[in-house]
Amino acid sequence: MTVPLRDTLHELGEQMPPARLPEDLWRRGRRQRHRGRVIVAVVVALLCATVAVVPGLHVEPQPAEGGPAIPRSVELPFMWQATVDMVPPGPATVLFGGDSWGLGTDPFEEDGSKLAAVGRNGSYGMLRYPIEEMRAGQDVRLSPDGNLVAQSELTGGPTGWLVVTDLRTGRSRGYGDGPPACCFEVAAWRPDSGAVLVLHSKDSIVLTGANQEPGMPAQYVLVDLASGAQVPVDDVFVRDPVASAWVAAFAPGGHGFVTTRPAASGTELRGYDAAGRRLWTRDLGDRRLAGAGAYTPDGSAVALLTIDGCTNTKECNHDQLASRRWRVSYVDAATGADREGPALPTVTGPAVRALGWHGDTLVVVQYELEDEILLEPDDTGWSETRHVRVLALRPDGTASVVLEPPADVSSIDIAQDLLRDGRFGGPVPAPAAWPVRWSVAARGALVVLCLLVPVLLAAAVVVVVLRAVHRRRAAART
Repeated sequence: MTVPLRDTLHELGEQMPPARLPEDLWRRGRRQRHRGRVIVAVVVALLCATVAVVPGLHVEPQPAEGGPAIPRSVELPFMWQATVDMVPPGPATVLFGGDSWGLGTDPFEEDGSKLAAVGRNGSYGMLRYPIEEMRAGQDVRLSPDGNLVAQSELTGGPTGWLVVTDLRTGRSRGYGDGPPACCFEVAAWRPDSGAVLVLHSKDSIVLTGANQEPGMPAQYVLVDLASGAQVPVDDVFVRDPVASAWVAAFAPGGHGFVTTRPAASGTELRGYDAAGRRLWTRDLGDRRLAGAGAYTPDGSAVALLTIDGCTNTKECNHDQLASRRWRVSYVDAATGADREGPALPTVTGPAVRALGWHGDTLVVVQYELEDEILLEPDDTGWSETRHVRVLALRPDGTASVVLEPPADVSSIDIAQDLLRDGRFGGPVPAPAAWPVRWSVAARGALVVLCLLVPVLLAAAVVVVVLRAVHRRRAAART
């Protein structure tokens, strides 16, 4: 460096203002370094927590020890539980519905209801419907092998007045032309799960009875799932919506079935062969078909229910409905004549519905009434039923609870093959919180976006203001 250059630099250095260093410069450096370490530690902890928790949101379900079994209870699904088309649960043990947030209307969806199918590996899958009054075991029925679900309509499902969903693949198929029909009911499954007997309501409304009350014409139709063939069974009649839990039943071997319809004296029972040809007719009076599981295991008899108490549902008050006692009797499956059968204990409640037999033990659903009911209640109505449980009625006079769901469960159906083999008492499966239903995920993303945009705008404003203040302070120091 030359002497003139050194002198020039020295003069320039003397003209520059002295640097202003804060007194706690060293402490500030230490704090900044410590803050950086804390941030790194927090990020690492969050990453570790994510790795630990996220796999737990979707616990790989496991089958019960010793093979699949009907659980002794179930848990309520999450509001955002994935549907069966997203995560097929496979063959189901239980199908249930109710009025909890996970089953009824929730903040993420429009009006409607949901049913939960519990797979034999413990997984949960949801079926969504556009209306609230969808009941497991009546409006929606699980096939005997647990693979299929039959219903009149399904949110996002195919067109047709019968929709069948395969729980193994999540895919649905529609049967019948046109949109879903009003007041359509799935009456019963054929034991081989290859056909469904439906109560197909017609379009017109007729007036019936001495007081000319409105009624809905209906006809039983046997739908073959493989070919799609529809075979009308007998003639058109005016259905009784109050008796929707006891409309039809198939013989164990599928060689015949029975149906019910209103009669002048109460209920009429009709027997058919496998092709739907009528074999006999029987007037039951106030007695009712026990349910879809009415046939005894050998197919020789059909179980009926007799009500001790108020029999006309529309004329019964709350206490009379709750104190009803239901007794089991039998008719011959070949002739319809009265006959003897296993003597079973009576059940108290507004309604009882037979699911099926395990040996000489009849498995039924017992209904519990809501505190308040409508003026003209349905025996097993969605709004009238508070809770259901599954009972085993034995010939020794004992009855025991074999499935006790949570209080919000008001309808239930179980797989016939497991019931027939007596596969009860399985562990209680827990629903997985992940994955989230697509519609819920989309709405959640929209909500997050709506909340995030204002936050980002506010953060941008803060950054701009801080930079302006920093520039002013820097200019003042200069």
